[in-house]
Amino acid sequence: SLYIKNLPEKWQKEDLRRQLYMLFSTYGPVLDVTTLKTSKMRGQAHVLFRDVQTATQAMRACQNSDLGGREMQIVYSKNRSGTLAKLTG
Repeated sequence: SLYIKNLPEKWQKEDLRRQLYMLFSTYGPVLDVTTLKTSKMRGQAHVLFRDVQTATQAMRACQNSDLGGREMQIVYSKNRSGTLAKLTG
């Protein structure tokens, strides 16, 4: 999965989630998008892909791309998402 930061902080959580899903699903199947909206974690999200190759392609294509007037900063997630943990047991 990918960890994305420097996202628009003023957007509603569902709007941000929808925009990220639409953007990243053009590179392959997106299993989950988790937006973080606590005051400390605002402007951050995790996008879970089916495979690493798709995540890598999406990261390379979208790195520093503009979303809502801000340049996204994208790295591989350090932790497994809750969705991935459920899928893999």
